[in-house]
Amino acid sequence: MMTEVSSMEISSAQEKKCKTAVENTCEMCHDYFPAPLLCIHLISRRIYREMARDPSTRILVVCELCHKAIHTLPVTVKKQRAMVARRTFFIRRDLRRVLGYKPAPYVASDSVDIAQVYEEYFDRCPIGAYRMGG
Repeated sequence: MMTEVSSMEISSAQEKKCKTAVENTCEMCHDYFPAPLLCIHLISRRIYREMARDPSTRILVVCELCHKAIHTLPVTVKKQRAMVARRTFFIRRDLRRVLGYKPAPYVASDSVDIAQVYEEYFDRCPIGAYRMGG
């Protein structure tokens, strides 16, 4: 099994749960494989610093052949990020749970004037636009 180890450590239990989260499917070729034939590929973080916050954006679950292809071709970080972006909401949610990611809670700004926002909206949009979803 070709599991990479970088600054991000993934335990064997987490690795197994990550493979289950993607339903034992290679994220590159989209074929089903038994769990022992899948690898966790860590995407390089040099270019994309935002990947440090959410660890699920740093991994791909791929079969051994695709993992070799990623390193020998090489598959660019941009293409690897595109594969991550194609994940469904449920796979993203499950991977985040497995890796222990909890986003920071949203805190609304106190300085927003609702009356001003209302005025700006109706200055730019026709009166009936809210009915049409615009």
